[in-house]
Amino acid sequence: MVSPLQRRQQRIALMQYQVSISTDNGETLTIAPTAPQPSNQWDVVRASLKKDSAALKSFKQVADKIDYKKRHLEQYQPYFESNTLPVDIAAIFMVWLFDCKEIQPAMLLADYCLKYGAPMPEGFKSDVPTFIADEVLNWAESAFKQGHSTAPYFDQVLTRLTTDWKLFDQVEAKYYKLCGFMALGEYGTNIKYIPEPAPLYMAKTWFEKAQTKYSKIGVNTRINDINKRLTKLDLPLIAEE
Repeated sequence: MVSPLQRRQQRIALMQYQVSISTDNGETLTIAPTAPQPSNQWDVVRASLKKDSAALKSFKQVADKIDYKKRHLEQYQPYFESNTLPVDIAAIFMVWLFDCKEIQPAMLLADYCLKYGAPMPEGFKSDVPTFIADEVLNWAESAFKQGHSTAPYFDQVLTRLTTDWKLFDQVEAKYYKLCGFMALGEYGTNIKYIPEPAPLYMAKTWFEKAQTKYSKIGVNTRINDINKRLTKLDLPLIAEE
């Protein structure tokens, strides 16, 4: 059974080999050979993605763009795990998957893009590591607020931020800030009700790390609230070793 993408590829491939000729009476005829020359499958995918890009520009609502991507990602799925997937195509698929909040396949393609040095698609100002860090942070913040786990993807990116990636200080600070909120758990906005010192000290460490990395990260209030709570519990402001 021919898939929608295969039918689309066949149409694009056929168009590539159409020939237009003019007749003596001024008419234009379009002739396609009965057996088109073989075309590189990745060129056909690029042509299909180019058509998608044009279609996406016609939408004004972000939700409509996301809906379009979700519907068409299924057609491209057979290519995601190809070991010959060109990096430029992999980067586009990665962006689409992150846009559609498909975190698992997005991270698989993110690793592929990092491994083979993929450039970001045209129009993006950030590099691949920065894009991944931003997208995973946005996903993790949403998941945390909804009470869902952020493992293992948030931890994976956090490890890379502190080892081999050298991104903007603000990006790294945002990760430390979220770590602080995760340490506080359900009491993130009600620090005065936290009964045990361990999450207070842990959160304070993360918040101070965020502030050191980027002073405008906005954690002063949290640090002050933690200090007040520690004082209320008759505990030192710095954890005793």
